Amino acid sequence: MQEEKQEDGHSTMLRTTVDVRVRFSEVDSIRMVWHGSYVKYLEDAREEFGRRFGLAYTTYLREGLLAPVVDMHISYKGMATIDDMLRVEITYHRCRGSKLMFDYTITRPADGTLIATAETTQLFTDLNGTLIASTPDFIEQWRAAHGM
Repeated sequence: MQEEKQEDGHSTMLRTTVDVRVRFSEVDSIRMVWHGSYVKYLEDAREEFGRRFGLAYTTYLREGLLAPVVDMHISYKGMATIDDMLRVEITYHRCRGSKLMFDYTITRPADGTLIATAETTQLFTDLNGTLIASTPDFIEQWRAAHGM
């Protein structure tokens, strides 16, 4: 877990990592990680980020909210295969409003290969899927607690 701070005590970024081992079910017929499997790795990273920084999905639900991913971009840079250990680094992208934005880097630590980079955006909705226009109070408090 990493929280970098400026001289005024405000965070410049929140970042953490999660390691994932490529499973047989995640590769395609040429034994490389199927492109859709990376979506799961990004989810693993968001869940770990939430646990470490107090922003878990259970927090949203307690507040009567959901945070669906509405935008995702993945750039594939290298290949990974069965049993590779990958490191997914997730960084909170400082933003305003009723949304969360994250940047990701996926590497293979064994040889330093960059496997993929990605970005996601999540918007807050109520439990019926209606978009929340104003920033939820708990997000304002979370951002303030982390100097965001």
